[in-house]
Formats: sequence, C-alpha cells, structure tokens
Amino acid sequence: MSTLSSTNRTPEYYVNWQKVVRETEKYEVELNTLNYLIGKDNIYYEAFKLFGKQPDLIKAVPSLIASRDKMLNVLSVDENDNMDFYQLDFKNIDLSNIKSYVDFCEESGLLNFLAYEAKRSLVDYVYGVEVGLDSNARKNRSGSTMEGILERNVTKVSQLLGLEHYPQATAKYIKENWNVEVPVDKSERRFDEAIYDPKTKRVWIIETNYYGGGGSKLKSVAGEFTTLNNFVSTSKDNVTFIWVTDGQGWNTARLPLSEAFGHITNVFNLEMLRNDYLLELFS
Repeated sequence: MSTLSSTNRTPEYYVNWQKVVRETEKYEVELNTLNYLIGKDNIYYEAFKLFGKQPDLIKAVPSLIASRDKMLNVLSVDENDNMDFYQLDFKNIDLSNIKSYVDFCEESGLLNFLAYEAKRSLVDYVYGVEVGLDSNARKNRSGSTMEGILERNVTKVSQLLGLEHYPQATAKYIKENWNVEVPVDKSERRFDEAIYDPKTKRVWIIETNYYGGGGSKLKSVAGEFTTLNNFVSTSKDNVTFIWVTDGQGWNTARLPLSEAFGHITNVFNLEMLRNDYLLELFS
C-alpha cells in the first residue's frame, strides 16, 4: 500500500492523435463545404438551401455537436410544455424531411454558432471537438497502459529465463499450445499475459488493472480476481495466478484488497515489477 503509484499516465495517455485525425478526415470535404455557412445572415434559409442541394453534408452534423451517435433520438418541448419524441438518422439521410434536420440544427444552437461564433475553418473546429471526445476513451487507455507495461516486463524476464509468453491468451490457447489445463470462470476470458516454462511445464497467468479513483467497484473487482484465483488453483496442472494492480484508488478499498491478499499469493504493483518480483517468481 505504501508503494502505490500516483499515476500510470504516460504522455500518450491524454490524446490519441491518430484517432482524432481519422475521425476528422471522415468528413473533411463536407466540413470544408459547410464553411460556406459561416457568418451568413439568413442562416436558416442558407442551410436549408445548401442541404437541399447537397444532403450528404448533413452527415457531418453529429461531429459538429460532439456526438458519436449517427441515429439521434430527440425530445421536443413546445411553448405549452407539450412533449414529443422523434428520431433523426444522420447516416441514411431522409431526403423527404430535410426541414427536420435544419430545424434540429437551429434548435441545437448549431446555426447560431455558424452565423455568429465560428470564425474560420470547421475542420479545425472538429479537430478540437474530437480531442474532447477522445478524453472519454482515457479510462480504456489506462488499462491498455498497464497491459503494455506488463507485456514489456514479461518479455524481458521471459528472454532472460528462456520462457514462452503470450498476451491476451485464452484457456483454449494454453491447452492447445502448452497442454496445460486452466480452469476459468468465463469461457471467453482472455488473460493479459500467460507465461510458460517448457522445462517444468509450469504456467503463470497474469491479469492487470489500474484504479486512480475509488468507488464501490473496487470491492467487486477484488472479489472477481479472488474468484478467478480460486478457479485457477483447482487445475490438475501447475498453474499460478498473478494479479498486478495499482493506483491510489485502492486506498479507499483497503479491506477488500486485504481480503484478496488472503486468497491470492501473488498480488503485485508497479513498484514491485520495477524491483524484479516477476523475475524472482519465475526463477
């Protein structure tokens, strides 16, 4: 607990620029054409006319309002508080209902933005939108970062000791390639790393995660890996489970983690990887 890391965020954690560029370039032509609307006085009429001539431009609208969804379910409330629900498909444009798309752009504030706030390039604007949307993927990148750190450590130790290893290994892969039985709690489970010693026929399987913040989920996480360890330990073969976890979030869930320690022999954090605990264990 005293060596839990303050972060696992490498510089690449913050923005996946390849994804930002890819998502922006999908509608680069449409966005450049929509630049025509910037600063227009009669913006509703101009948008209606433009969308009528080039309805495919409507496909770029979700990007302009920071939405990944292409099928939008919308609640409409009139001045008498009457509610109505409707659906707009921005992937397959309804050519008979262009007005609904223009009305949506107006009511969402997009037309006002184009008329009075947008200054130059909508392509540049969407680059910024995509950077913001990409922040939603940071949680997944935190896990990927741990998997990358683990894989580099396992690769280094495996090369030193003459071991085989395979990332994202299934129980089926381990059985077919190493003839070792690994009981699992989920048939589709993939282990972040599996390591095999051809001399002793021993297998180690490793799962990793990182929790920078606390929450009730940590209790269930500790329970899940305790259960997994118990499944693995019933193997008739020589299989050892290792859990690599870290993050200040565990300070809010000391008891569940302590209980996991009572069942799982090998619970490591990043500091322990750095201090060659895997090398010592595999040796």
